[in-house]
Amino acid sequence: MRLPGPIVALGLQLFPILVFLVVDSLVQDPVWAIIAALAFVVFQAIVTFARGKGFDRFLLLDLLLVGGMGAASLLTRNEVFFKLKPAILEGVMVPYLGFLALARESLLLGYFDRYAVGVKVSAERLPVLRRLLGMMGVLVALHAGLVILAALCWSKRMWGLVSGPGFYVLLVPLAAWAVYQRLRLRRQAERAPAVPAPRSLTSRRRRRGRAP
Repeated sequence: MRLPGPIVALGLQLFPILVFLVVDSLVQDPVWAIIAALAFVVFQAIVTFARGKGFDRFLLLDLLLVGGMGAASLLTRNEVFFKLKPAILEGVMVPYLGFLALARESLLLGYFDRYAVGVKVSAERLPVLRRLLGMMGVLVALHAGLVILAALCWSKRMWGLVSGPGFYVLLVPLAAWAVYQRLRLRRQAERAPAVPAPRSLTSRRRRRGRAP
């Protein structure tokens, strides 16, 4: 199953953060940590392109943000620019998720048919899917605010925890709610009475012909 670009981009942003934290713990100069994170992102992009997957626009945006914010940190020797990158990417995701949550039915179904290969979304489940997208938009906005606060006021370790694992911790209640809704819809489908198949016109005519 191929997940939609926004979800993949939010997930992949964890790896440059981990590289930054590991290198920063080994060397004194934070510039080397930023360079290592930038090198990892470039390597990641090359591997993705070499495997024939191309560049999703959100993954390309993530690459440009890492490069731009990393370059700004190197030029100013201030790592706060690099630290703000996850919040900027998530700030772009929030209106996108809101647009999907409010989009018309045909557009939303077409989006998931194109980008979520292997996932079949029926029209009956669209209300739950819209609520899921809306709730995710709210959580992403909350996480972006926490990343900004951590980048400006907290330590590197706290920033790393908030920017990386913290994002997935916020999604735990949302995932639990999604599982609950899926199980609820499945129970409703199992309890629904079976609709008898309509008799064919031929069988009706035969029965009429046998009647006295």
